[in-house]
Amino acid sequence: MLITTLIIVAVLVFALLVMSTEQINHLNRAAVAMCCGVVVWVVYMLHAGIYIHLVHPDEYAYFLSGTASNTDSVKFFVANNVMLPYVEQACSVILFLIATNTIVEVLHNNGVFDSLVNWLRMRNSRLFLWIISLLTFAISANVDNLTTVVLMLGIVSQIVRSHSQRIVYGSVILISAMLGGCFTVIGDMTSLMLWVRGNVTPTHYSLGLILPALTSLCVFNMLVSTRLKGSVEVVSRFNKFEGDDSYLAWWQKALLLVVGIGGLWFIPTFHFVTKLPAFLGALCVLSVVWIIEGFCNLERNGNVLFVQRHYFRNTEFVGMRMILYFLGISLGVGALTECGALMWLGNQLDYNFHNIYIYGVITGVISSVLDNVPVMMTGMNMFPVDSVAESDFAVNGAYWQLLPYCCAMGGSLFFVASLAGQAVLQVENMKLMWMLKHYTWRVVCAWGAGLLVFWLTH
Repeated sequence: MLITTLIIVAVLVFALLVMSTEQINHLNRAAVAMCCGVVVWVVYMLHAGIYIHLVHPDEYAYFLSGTASNTDSVKFFVANNVMLPYVEQACSVILFLIATNTIVEVLHNNGVFDSLVNWLRMRNSRLFLWIISLLTFAISANVDNLTTVVLMLGIVSQIVRSHSQRIVYGSVILISAMLGGCFTVIGDMTSLMLWVRGNVTPTHYSLGLILPALTSLCVFNMLVSTRLKGSVEVVSRFNKFEGDDSYLAWWQKALLLVVGIGGLWFIPTFHFVTKLPAFLGALCVLSVVWIIEGFCNLERNGNVLFVQRHYFRNTEFVGMRMILYFLGISLGVGALTECGALMWLGNQLDYNFHNIYIYGVITGVISSVLDNVPVMMTGMNMFPVDSVAESDFAVNGAYWQLLPYCCAMGGSLFFVASLAGQAVLQVENMKLMWMLKHYTWRVVCAWGAGLLVFWLTH
């Protein structure tokens, strides 16, 4: 059994290394994650009988109901009672992501964000930095980090001509998106997983992280603004349609924006009132946005060019890749949890350190070089939810808020450990030495300031 557990750990660590070096090996991280998720469960089945007697003895005894245990009963129990809950949790997050990504794409395809290009054209470089940062933070609090980063980089590329200025603003966009994503339960797939698992409640979670997140954002922006000299080198003219090729009137765009973003904020209330899964609320908001969009474009729905313009590229490709990646990671971390490796690691950390801030910093440092989503999920599964209300591991305990914050800051250090960071690298073609010299140390300072505020407020 020990050898089997070591093989599961080795497969997952190897997969993490491959996914984190995607820029070098050019292997699709979604394919690697899915392969890892399948392989570790196949290996787990080699000693499944021993594992379930150690981890799920009572559940398995109830499942047998007095009958004798055999190979078939073990396999059936693992498939339906051990592995399936991880698939269910992942699918809840996936359906939520599909809905929210599609909402953003509906808004984008109807030109709701086009007017931002006109509004953001300004010469004051420091004012532009703060506006871009706060806007990214606000959008990422409602939508996943990758979608937010791609959207904001596209807007900045239509405004800023200088590449040296764009890489500065690109770094600001990344850290603003990561902080905005960790600040709410609907802003990132990992914080959403905390909510789905019942570790946190939306209001308490956001109230506990708003001050640390905003402190980190402000410290980072102040440190970066010292590098900005002169004015923004604004693009002289737009490439097409003066930045807006949509057909909708301004009030129709405003209606879509209010319903879309307001609907996302309504989802926690929907869950609280109905007790139904959060993804149902997201699907409900998507359906309302889509119906309104259909009425607004009623006269153009049969136009061929209009139909081609509304092809949902993000939902069809980028979103699907992210979905399969998350499903593979959920399966991989699930197998690591069920073989007892994470329980052992959590016990070792508790015995040697017994300090959640050390756990958070260690997890954040690891997430700076390894893929931050599986690292975050590993930290999430190391400790069970404590029934003692005053515990740091109880529902809404400090650990469940500290963990996503540290992973967000750690994942921002070198760009390579997150999908959003890799998107910035690809779009702006940043160099490693530039990051180390001008960016990484500022992130560390901002991270420390946020940790101090977190400690003072908890």
